[in-house]
Amino acid sequence: MSHIKRRIVTILKDNELDAEEKVEILRQLEADSLSKERSATEGMTAVDGDDGEDLKAIEQALRKMGQAPVEAGASSL
Repeated sequence: MSHIKRRIVTILKDNELDAEEKVEILRQLEADSLSKERSATEGMTAVDGDDGEDLKAIEQALRKMGQAPVEAGASSL
């Protein structure tokens, strides 16, 4: 299990965080992951070899929280 996936599980199971706080943390992870992928497409940094799996896991967690993921089409890259 990747670092991000472990972090997502920890966030979702944390009873001290309310739903809004969990969504806020997941949104930050989503933004970071999108930024990393955007940088890779611009040749700035190498993606960690996760083939977008981290972003997919974050999007799945957001859906579990009743949220829609950010549109990640070509215009966002």
